[in-house]
Parts: sequence; C-alpha cells; structure tokens
Amino acid sequence: MQAWYASDLGLEALQLETEEVLGDATLIAMYAYWTRIKGGNEIPLRRDLDPTEIGPKLLPYSLLTDVDTQLRTVRHRVVGTNFTDFFGSDITGKELSSVLSGNYLEFILGLYMLVCERRLPVAAHSKFQWDQGRLLKASRLMVPLSKDGSRADMCYTCQVFETSEGPDAPQVFIAAADGWEDVSGRFSHLSVDPI
Repeated sequence: MQAWYASDLGLEALQLETEEVLGDATLIAMYAYWTRIKGGNEIPLRRDLDPTEIGPKLLPYSLLTDVDTQLRTVRHRVVGTNFTDFFGSDITGKELSSVLSGNYLEFILGLYMLVCERRLPVAAHSKFQWDQGRLLKASRLMVPLSKDGSRADMCYTCQVFETSEGPDAPQVFIAAADGWEDVSGRFSHLSVDPI
C-alpha cells in the first residue's frame, strides 16, 4: 500500500494529488461539494445534500444509494440520467444485485462496503465489458452520508464512463487524514467480466 500525507506534500501538493487520483473534472467538483457540506463533521447528513446546489454539472452522473453493511445490500434511491441512458432503463429502486453480476458486482459491492464501514471517500477506476464485449472505463468517487448522524448508511456516488480502456486491475484509493491511500490490493483478485 502506498499513502501520501499532507505534512510531507504541503496543502497545494495535496490538492494536486486529489486531482490526480480523481482524474476527472466532474469527480473533482463532487469531492469539493462533499467536503464543503460536511463542514467540520466526519460525514454529512443526507439532508445536507441539496440537488439545487449539485446542479446540472453533477446530477446526471450521480447515484444516491441506501447501504446496509450488515446485510451487504445496496439499493438505488436516486439515479442520474447518465446511468439511465447507459443502462437503457431506470434502475431507481433496484437492488445492486439485480443490476450487476459476477466479479463486477463483487467489486462495486466491495467499494460500497469500504465507503460505509470506513466512513471515508473512495475513488476507483476500472474497466468492464459492456454490450458485445466492448470494454469501458468507469471512474467513480463514492462518499458516505448518514440519515441520522450516527452511522454511514447511504452513499453518494458520482461516476463517469469513457470508451477508452481503463487499468488492467482496478485502482482504488481511500481518503486518509492527510492524503489518499492506495488500497487497490484489496481488489486485485477481480478480473474484468460482463456486468
């Protein structure tokens, strides 16, 4: 595992590292929004999330999910139009396990569990097979939310798809107090397979 720390890098370098880890302007804007609404709290409350503030730049790429870490289930509450267009149907209200399968389901479910169990943002870049064997790259930032302030039981995700191939093995980073920690090894056993 590799970790970078603000004390070593300085604040400006930490911001550059965040931009490098996230790698996309949409994800960078979402991270800035989440950081602002959490204020001095460990994680923001669900009610702090304001769709009018999120705006048209982020909403199409957004997912809001209920996460139960004990049952290991994820249910889609709000689904942006980019996902509806991509999947060809609205997945609002559907369980993650009814939308994805195989290694990709295991990978995405593992990311949700990591976000809510550690109560920290997670950035991930991966590739997967889509219709007719086409490989796509997905980059996502997943951040924890709380309904009641005591536990992370929701996740706000911003995800972008690219037609370029992604990394061979998933790249996964979790926010640490002073930087981003590379936790890709936890997911290296997963290969690319159809969703």
